[in-house]
Amino acid sequence: MHIVGGIKLPKSADASDLYMQCNEAISINYQENDKKVVFRKGGIISSSSYFNSFYEKFYTKYTTLSSIYYLLKLEGDFKVTVYREVNGENKKEVISEENFENCQFSDPVKILPINLLQNENAGRIYFEITCSSEQGAFKEAWIATDENKPRDVSLGIIICTFKKEDYIKNTLTRIFQDKLLETKDFKIFVVDNGRTLDEADFNEPKLKLVPNINAGGSGGFTRGLVEALEENVYSHFLLMDDDIELESQCIYRLFSLHEYANFDFAVAGGLLNLQKKYMLYEAGATYNEDSKTRGFAPGSLTAANHNIDLRSSSSLNRLLVEEHIDYGGFWFFSFSKDIVKEIKLPLPLFIKIDDIEFCLRIKDLGNKIVAFPSIAVWHQPASAKNLDWETYYYIRNDLITYTIHYSIEYMDTVEHFTKVILKSLSTFDYNHVEMVIKSFEDYTKGPDFIKNSDPEGLHLNILKLSKSYNSKNEIDKLAGIKLLTRWFKIAAESSLEWSSISRQWKSASKEMTSTTFWQQYLGLKNYSNPK
Repeated sequence: MHIVGGIKLPKSADASDLYMQCNEAISINYQENDKKVVFRKGGIISSSSYFNSFYEKFYTKYTTLSSIYYLLKLEGDFKVTVYREVNGENKKEVISEENFENCQFSDPVKILPINLLQNENAGRIYFEITCSSEQGAFKEAWIATDENKPRDVSLGIIICTFKKEDYIKNTLTRIFQDKLLETKDFKIFVVDNGRTLDEADFNEPKLKLVPNINAGGSGGFTRGLVEALEENVYSHFLLMDDDIELESQCIYRLFSLHEYANFDFAVAGGLLNLQKKYMLYEAGATYNEDSKTRGFAPGSLTAANHNIDLRSSSSLNRLLVEEHIDYGGFWFFSFSKDIVKEIKLPLPLFIKIDDIEFCLRIKDLGNKIVAFPSIAVWHQPASAKNLDWETYYYIRNDLITYTIHYSIEYMDTVEHFTKVILKSLSTFDYNHVEMVIKSFEDYTKGPDFIKNSDPEGLHLNILKLSKSYNSKNEIDKLAGIKLLTRWFKIAAESSLEWSSISRQWKSASKEMTSTTFWQQYLGLKNYSNPK
């Protein structure tokens, strides 16, 4: 028997709909040491939810699995019904229905095996438990198979953090308290860009604290990859942001996907809205897909499965329709060691767009990126942030990424940013204009600007520049004139070197994603300058 995934109970009431559906004859004990569902007669719970549904259509497409079954820890008398739903049909198919009496937690109930459909009728599978005794209880369940896994997986988990101590502690606690994960081969590399974490708190055998310079998310994730690659034992890697709320079962299911995969693909975790926990903000996105219709604007992102309320069956079934995606965010993104061998490491972009650029190289390699339903983390959506300094990295890194992977035209680019600047000036948002101009200016300096820069020092300078103007939405004619004059001067000066700048970025991308470059860039001790 091999466990494919666990059926988890909710941690709190505000996220319960993502785990279980139940009627009024049910109560849930959320205490971690005694978490269970308590039934009165006629009580019904269902695993028809985001985290606990089995997305048959995805498993049969991307894995070798052909049969599964449920194991349930129950106490009392129950009827257990297993259902299948497909997208677009307002009905559910009964796969099996069984009655069980005098169930005890010590002897898990095994449901009849389910033969997975390998055709268009494959859908979403879940169970429903109805209590037929005066009272009863449900503690936990698993999705299992008797099929042997084609490969063993060892996972290097890399978390980049900058002064998010509480988030990190919560994430690590959830991982190390997960009983299923105890059976898996993994190690967590916490890369501490802020150098505020205490090594004494990181004494688990499967845990390593890596102090690092503040080279942003790309620098932190890459430092973790370099550390993990040096150990030469991990078949796959998982990158996770520090400021997430994690459902640890997602990591266990990730193991199963890689173990049973029928070809090498990367897994993009979805982003659940931390402010509205039942909302899926996105599950992957496309990059530059609608450039022909929207006009020129480097790096336009179109989120897949954007803002879906996951509390209804129709929404859950909608996820059965796989959308094309170009990238998955580094809040939860997993890939094989073989991919790293081919495309090497991320670009040194500090933050923003680094995950997109990395994923575009995976796509260029011909590998698939899959946003697998039921694998996601809670995170603050990008729309919740409005920081002027982030504008600098968005635009600069977007220009770099667009240049490397597409063809970027001078007149289109200047026209686009002239419109952006004029619009911001009309609302007297001078700090935003400052960031737009600075990002364009640094892009035109070519790759040597990044290669020879101190990422910590540059970031401090950007933070300072982003606060150059004290007031917002107040007119300052002199500031507006100076910024506009500066913009046209920089734009004009770049025209003569535009083609050369583009070639430099394209040719430097391979060097800047090499281990040798990153060791030098991060100031690692084992770096030796090749002659």
